[in-house]
Amino acid sequence: MEPITTAAVVILAKELAVKGLEKVFETTGEEVSKNAVNWLKGLFKKNGNTAPELIELQQKPDSPARLSAVKAIIERDLEDNPDSEAYLKEIYQKVFNSTANFTNSKNINTGTISSGGGSIHLGDSYGNK
Repeated sequence: MEPITTAAVVILAKELAVKGLEKVFETTGEEVSKNAVNWLKGLFKKNGNTAPELIELQQKPDSPARLSAVKAIIERDLEDNPDSEAYLKEIYQKVFNSTANFTNSKNINTGTISSGGGSIHLGDSYGNK
């Protein structure tokens, strides 16, 4: 397996641990193809149920053993289906390798904000005293 592919598998597995299968594509600037999304979901969802390896990784995202189990699922599929590497590369390039350049801007949120039930305010309070 190429080094870039190995790195993409690790990054993808870590993002799945933190964000989960449904939210891993939310912060992308570019849209990932339906085929790539379906490929990833197909690895970890069977008959509407999420694979136990992914559930366990999300419960303990710092577990090296659980991370290895999820990586193994992805790596096995890449080994068995060479076409899957194109989907992995697409996901890596569009989701994890995207950059955003902001100049002369402020109050930019590039991720999910969870207030835990409180109030969130983005912006200035010029003129409000």
